[in-house]
Amino acid sequence: MNIGIDAHMLGHNETGNETYILELVRAFAQQKTGDTFFVYVENPDALSPEVRDAAHMRVVTFKTRSGVTRLVRELPERAARDGLDVLHISYNAPLMLPAACALVVTIHDVSFEEHPEWFPRTLRAFLKWSVPRSARMARAILTDTECARADLMRLYHLPPEKIAVTHYAADARFRPIADAGALQAVRAKYNTSDHFVLAVGNMQPRKNLARLMKAFAQVKRAYALPHKLVLVGQKLWLAQNVLAVAQALGDDVILTGYVPDADLPMLYNAADVFCYPSLYEGFGLPVLEAMACGAAVITSNTSALPEVAGDAAALVNPHSVEELADALYQTLTNAPRRQQLRQKGLARARLFSWERTARQTLQVYARAAGDGRWRENSIVEKQSSL
Repeated sequence: MNIGIDAHMLGHNETGNETYILELVRAFAQQKTGDTFFVYVENPDALSPEVRDAAHMRVVTFKTRSGVTRLVRELPERAARDGLDVLHISYNAPLMLPAACALVVTIHDVSFEEHPEWFPRTLRAFLKWSVPRSARMARAILTDTECARADLMRLYHLPPEKIAVTHYAADARFRPIADAGALQAVRAKYNTSDHFVLAVGNMQPRKNLARLMKAFAQVKRAYALPHKLVLVGQKLWLAQNVLAVAQALGDDVILTGYVPDADLPMLYNAADVFCYPSLYEGFGLPVLEAMACGAAVITSNTSALPEVAGDAAALVNPHSVEELADALYQTLTNAPRRQQLRQKGLARARLFSWERTARQTLQVYARAAGDGRWRENSIVEKQSSL
């Protein structure tokens, strides 16, 4: 098959969406299946050398950075010119495609439908028009958890057989690091102090960072703990409340902004506890990244997060400042509890792999294109251990 992948988001620091495409194409570069992959990018340097140099990977640079031009003209023209059997996009489908090209769409979550108040009006309106259209147009839809799949079926009345769940994974760079000097250096770089709680996620309402800061402040005041709270992520939309709370807490909260890829595993390793109290996630990849580094994890008991975390995290009601505060106190002050969560998290993270995700995704491509390699009931390998 000739397979096209829209990777225009690479190099834009789009966190989860960007990580998904980067890891998927890297896994495809390592697999010799007889397929040819056309990776459409704005910035080829965002791809690793192993992708750019693989004989079966073709890296094609978009002529424009205009999203409208890409969807209306460039992707349809490239699909015809490159003889694509499959085009894989995320969320927003081109206006049209050649009849011979099957569309596969990844929809990570539908938070804009479930919680429209979390999104700027213009973005919300575009997504509410574009994503249902893409879902109807697609031959197959990929999503990351059974929770997200259920949301898609409920909101868009899609047949279950059209949607495949392909779990994501932590990259190999997320691993336990024992280099005390390197860990101390990253603490010094971001002024974290020796003991800190880490949270990773862009500043937007669903990440629930204001409640996390209030919970942390309660614990800090009540028990005079030496910890700081380190928030890693860019300012996106509706971040004013988060910034106001952070300012009120002063030096106890560190806002790092975007962190380079090389530093993030170090921060996970250096933290005493990782907390991810998001109100809604289709997956929640930072939870797995933290577990793969051996961090003790606290996360929400809502949406897809229990599905990802299993029994390897402390699960809390993210709407309750008191529950968050109690979980932070219990985990920060109980060393055996932290060690238990670390060991469970390491085992949990090993259950997920990008190689398996890529293999499952290829099955979905084959089914969508009517390729002979497709076998009924094999759309996703069973992951009974999850």
